[in-house]
Order: sequence, then structure tokens, then C-alpha cells
Amino acid sequence: MTKIQITKNNLKQQYLSDNRPWVVTFSGGKDSTVVLQLVIEMLLELQKEKLDTKIVYVVTSDTLVEMPVIESYTVDVIEKIQKYSDTQKLNLQTNLITPRVDETFWSLVLGKGYPSPNQWFRWCTDRMKIRPTTLFLNNLIGKYSSILMLLGVRSAESESRAKSISLRELNHRDLTMHEQISNAFILSPVKDWSNEDVWTYLSKNKAPWGSHETMMSLYDKGSGEADCNIAIHPDAPSCGKTRFGCWVCTVVEKDKSMLGMIKNGETWMEPLDKYRTKLKLYRDDKTKRDTRKRDGRRGTGPFLLEIRKELLISLLKTEKEVNHKLIRDEEIIQIQKFWDNDGDIENSALNIALSFNRCINTKIEINQIKKYLEEYKDKIDIKLFERIYEIEKYRKNISNRYKISEDIKDRTMNYFKGNYNEIE
Repeated sequence: MTKIQITKNNLKQQYLSDNRPWVVTFSGGKDSTVVLQLVIEMLLELQKEKLDTKIVYVVTSDTLVEMPVIESYTVDVIEKIQKYSDTQKLNLQTNLITPRVDETFWSLVLGKGYPSPNQWFRWCTDRMKIRPTTLFLNNLIGKYSSILMLLGVRSAESESRAKSISLRELNHRDLTMHEQISNAFILSPVKDWSNEDVWTYLSKNKAPWGSHETMMSLYDKGSGEADCNIAIHPDAPSCGKTRFGCWVCTVVEKDKSMLGMIKNGETWMEPLDKYRTKLKLYRDDKTKRDTRKRDGRRGTGPFLLEIRKELLISLLKTEKEVNHKLIRDEEIIQIQKFWDNDGDIENSALNIALSFNRCINTKIEINQIKKYLEEYKDKIDIKLFERIYEIEKYRKNISNRYKISEDIKDRTMNYFKGNYNEIE
């Protein structure tokens, strides 16, 4: 019996063993693609026997800063999989999971001034992947009491992955408990497959929803080797082992997959690499960051507001250069909300976006504030507003906003007493 047939039989036995719904984590990469294809082939067989009694959820995490070509490919594949599932009347549902708007990469880096991630402060994975996916999974557990997750992890990926898999405590059904999510079990159906097994299967078995050609092309280009042909050399050292991630990732020194893409003809991505490098340099430059942390303690804090404005301008310029939307309108609105809290009362983020012909659909406009003041000038003291505005402008950075409300209160009281003290 072949390794493929053994894996399929195992999947079928697991499926029929209980009523627990399945969750297939799908990234669009080779390993998760193999798992999903095997599951779909199994469902087609069970459908003929009228045994496809429980739902399979396909869950894909979109950080919203995936490499544009990968994002486009993944979204396209997810749509094709759902369309195929609907056509075949499979008990399968695709789900694209994204982070909350106030926890996206741009909302936190440009809005709150978070430094881009490094090895010691890798906040991105938790905010952009773990939290939204955990929320989705916990909702499923609340509905079904328990779930079975299928992961495309393999021992042959790396020594650390092999060690991690070997340390997992398996029950009698070869399942392990999820470390953070209660009542979630994990099955790794291709954990013993080699790199060659994976690519051989994908090369010889057409995807039910379409083709694997685009994915293989992306791996080829991302490898950095122009003559790398996965279909011919699936287990070559430089072939088929490309790892794609967020294009803004500054945890690594160099984004090898992006550089590989550029080297192999995707030169339009050069502005992305340039912007990523800028983020990394600014993160390590203390002059670009506040002298206090957000909790008021002294130390290297978030990016200064002026730097955040510069980075937003640079991002929108990059967006124009690559002709691909890199930041959503909702994120720009959220950035403005965070900037409001840091003393920006001129709607700078919205106005910057407007200068790049990004018409944000929001009622928050500085012109409306001016119009409001004009309409109610008999009831509002314009001069007092200007005096308070001076304080906001002067104390726009985190390091000097301590007790700003007391300053505004004193300024207001002194104004009515006729005392026009300047800001010291």
C-alpha cells in the first residue's frame, strides 16, 4: 500500500470515528495544499457512500500584509475551492480570517507607533494571526464542544519541527491536544512525508479546484534559483523549500523569498523591499522614536508622530509605485483615531491619504470642524479654542503629554481670568 493510500485510509478512519467537525488550516503553501486536497478527495469518496456527515472548515489566516502575489494567489485559490465545493455539494466551508482593524500591522506601526517586529519583540504573530484565529476556533468549540484540527506540518521540514513533533504526546488515535485551546485536538496527517513525497503528489495529482501550476511557479521564483524546477527536482537543496511570509517582516535580516522573486523577474516588487528596509532602519534608529514608552516609563518608545506621518506618506508612495493597494481605508481611519489620542487634531492621516487621491469615507474632516466653529461662533470662544489648540500642538508626542488635561484646565481658567501665559 502506498504512502498516499495509507494517509487517505487514516483520514477516513479519523473522520468516521466521531462527530467532531474538522478544521483544515490552509496557508496556500505546498504542505497545507496536500492536506486539503487529500481531505477533499476523501470527502468525494465518502459522499458516494453517503457518509460525509460532518462539516469541514477550511481556515486561512490573512495578515493583510502578505506578499501581494501570495495574497492574490491565496484569495483566488480560496474562492476556487469554495466554488468547487458548492458545485460538488461538499460539506466544506472556506473561511478567510483577518485581524481586527485596531490590531493590523499598519494600525499598530503607523497608528500607535509600534516598532516593526524583531526577534525579541515579535508582537505581530500574536496580534495578526493567533488572536483572530483563536477567536474563530473558540466560537466553533462553543458551537460543537470540540473540534479536530488538521495541520500540514512535517518532520522533514527542519530539525526544530521534527523535535517539536516528536515531543507531542499522542493519544490512542494519534491525536494531540492543542496547547492553548481547550477541547481542540490536532492531527498531522503528512507528518512523515518527505519534501519529495509532497511535490511528487502535487505534480501527479491535479487539484480538484484547478491547477497547482501557479503555486509551483511561485516556489520556483521565490527560491532565488532561476533554473530551479520543482517538478523535476523536488528534493534539490534550493528547490521547493521557499518560505513566504509578510512582505513587511523585519524579524529576518533579508527577505530571501522576496529577493528571489525580484531576481527571477518580479522587479516591480523592488519598492516593497525598499520600504521594508526603511522600516527596519527606522526601528533601530533611536532618534526616530520617543524617549518614553506608552506607559510613561523612560526608554525607547514608539515612533514619533512626525515619523509615523513620514512612513504613511512613504507607504502610499510605494502603493502607487507597485500599483497594488497596501493599506485599507479602514486602517487609515483607525490610524487617525490613534493619532487623535497622541495630539493630532488636524486629521493628518486623512489629509495625507487625500493627497494620494485616497478618498476616505468618513465624517471626520477638519473642514467640518471649522464649519462647526463658524456656525456656533456666538456660543464658542474661538480664541480659547486656539489657545487650547496651542497646547495640543506643543505636546503632540507621548513623552510630553503627561498631565496635559491639567494644562488645558489651567489654560482655560487663566484665559477667563485674563491671564495669557505662554507655553513654557
